[in-house]
Amino acid sequence: MVDPKRRGILQRGCIYWAKLANEKCRPVLVLSPVARNERANDVIVAPISTVLREGPWHVRLRKNEAGLPQQSVIKCELITTLRQEHIDPGAIGGPVSAQRMSEVTHAVLRAIGVSVD
Repeated sequence: MVDPKRRGILQRGCIYWAKLANEKCRPVLVLSPVARNERANDVIVAPISTVLREGPWHVRLRKNEAGLPQQSVIKCELITTLRQEHIDPGAIGGPVSAQRMSEVTHAVLRAIGVSVD
């Protein structure tokens, strides 16, 4: 596996700092596959927040998980694309676990109205 902290291709399942449309920098989880990220000018991401609201489309992350300094939530109902130049190319930490990515996939599907449970 490629070291996610290296600068270069943004890795699916890793968390990066990004500048969102409102000019606020926040962590985002990359959802798009590496093959897409190598070819596209943008990346599919889900923003991450430290405001811990419950919801079937939110996925919690523990403190220090994937390099995050505090407990956070992935807001899967807010998936978006960002131009790659708006994302710091160095991952915050290692990738989230396969189990966590599965939870994210299910939360994204729930957010768009697909029954997964």
